[in-house]
Amino acid sequence: MTAPITEKRLLDAIAVVSEVIILHGTKYAPLLDRLEQELETLRCYDDPISRARRHLSRRLADSQQQTPV
Repeated sequence: MTAPITEKRLLDAIAVVSEVIILHGTKYAPLLDRLEQELETLRCYDDPISRARRHLSRRLADSQQQTPV
């Protein structure tokens, strides 16, 4: 069974890959790029329930702002 990807695991992997790059050169830079992208994606993830609530809240606010003609 594979452990879930967490911020800690990504940060640990970034540290390891950073050491590899320093010791063995920039040919491993794409690994660092990918890990940094994954970390950013994880940090920016917004769960579907929160997004749905925001959509409904905006819709309600928009409908209350409209005045009948």
